[in-house]
Formats: sequence, C-alpha cells, structure tokens
Amino acid sequence: MESAFDRYAQFRQRCHAGEKVAGTFQKTPSRHVGEILARSGLDFAVLDAEHAPFGIEAIDDVLAAAHPRGFPVLVRVPELRTSFIGACLDAGASGIVIPHVMSAENAADAVAAARFFAGGRGLSPSGRAGDYGARTLAGFMAASDEAVSVWCQIEDVEGVANINSICSVAGVDALFVGRADLMRSLGASTIDEAAVEDAVSRIAAAGTAAGMRLAIHIGRVTEAERFAKLGFTIFLCGSDQSLLSKAAGDIRHGIDAL
Repeated sequence: MESAFDRYAQFRQRCHAGEKVAGTFQKTPSRHVGEILARSGLDFAVLDAEHAPFGIEAIDDVLAAAHPRGFPVLVRVPELRTSFIGACLDAGASGIVIPHVMSAENAADAVAAARFFAGGRGLSPSGRAGDYGARTLAGFMAASDEAVSVWCQIEDVEGVANINSICSVAGVDALFVGRADLMRSLGASTIDEAAVEDAVSRIAAAGTAAGMRLAIHIGRVTEAERFAKLGFTIFLCGSDQSLLSKAAGDIRHGIDAL
C-alpha cells in the first residue's frame, strides 16, 4: 500500500520532470478547508504561515486531514527557523516554502533544515510523519529525504542579484517567484510594471539555465500561459479565500442578472 511519503515523492518527481502542476494557497486554518482541497483534484496546496494565522497547532490540524490521503501540502513558513520547519515536517507536511531567500547561504540553510542525511534536521519518528514511531529511524530518514520538497521564494532585489548562486545550491527543488514583494523591493507600483516583469524574466532565465523548476502565484488561471512560455511549470492560483469570494460573487451576479 502506498504511504503518504510515496505520494509526496511522486509529486516531487513530477515537479522535477517539468510536469505542469496546479495548486492554491490555504489561508484559513481549518481542517475542513484542507480536506476539501485534498479532494478537489488539485495537485497540491500551500499553507500560508507567513501571511495567515497558522501556528503549529493549526498546521497540525490541517495535516491530520490531508496526510492520510497523501495529498501534498507544503507550508510557507514565516521565516527560516529550523525548529519550526522540523515541526511542520514532523506533522506531515510534504515540503516547505522559504520566503525572502536572498543568497546561496539562505538557500543552503533551507535545504539543511529540511534534510536528515544532507542537513541538520532534528530526528524523531514519533510524530505523524514517522507513523507515530512505526517507522525505523533509518527508514524514516530515507523516506523523508526522498519525499520532502524545498522551494525558495525569490522576492527581493538581493535575491534577483544573487540568483545564479542560489541556483547552484543542491537540494533546492524550485524557485518560487513572489511578484508582490518584488514590486515592493523594486519600488514599483504594480506587479505588471516593466521592472517586475524584467526581474521575473531574469529569475526564469537563470533557473531554466540551471535546470531549476519555476513556481509562481497567479490571480487567475488565464495568466498561466504567459508564464509557461518563460518556463514556469508550478502554478499556485489564488487561495481558498479568493476562490470562495469569487464563487460567492458569481452567485450574486447570476441572481442579479435574472
């Protein structure tokens, strides 16, 4: 029988192979929302612990519903904190998204926080990821290192300037472009300004040249095509909040049109 780690490893392999995968952010700390997303047909979800009220208890609660289904759920952590990253992975997260990666050192620290054999992640198989102690130590370490994804978010001028060295770090599975913070960092007014688009293109070119996978958040699925042309294959479209808001608005507009 396939384990959650088997499913997570398959997802990681699909990303490495350049398959186009679709997911969304979950910003509501609810296991019910997590379970709905796990049943939705999406390839993955990202719990947004950087910009939404996700402490480890809320993360654990959502993963309790998603992990038994083998649905890949990554956590965007608020900062590069080794203990919190380990706690998320012990709870059953399929990977981590690290915000504001600005250097190769940041990227290497992110990989080390998520890996046992090639890093310094603290070891305990007593949690959900270790099947509550049913896995051997060696088996748990090997399965986790094979399955867990590490995505580095590039969203600052420093990260763009250091993109080639970041791409050289072994163990980074994807570069996740954050256009909103790039806009802020560049002093632009919208994410569609030329300076932001130029930065996105520079990241994409460097990532593609290094064989790195590229991820991006889009507000509408119709945006995906232009980024796919730049080499992006991992798409996060909206969030549970925006999807609910749009569906509710569509109902309102539909009734108003009668």
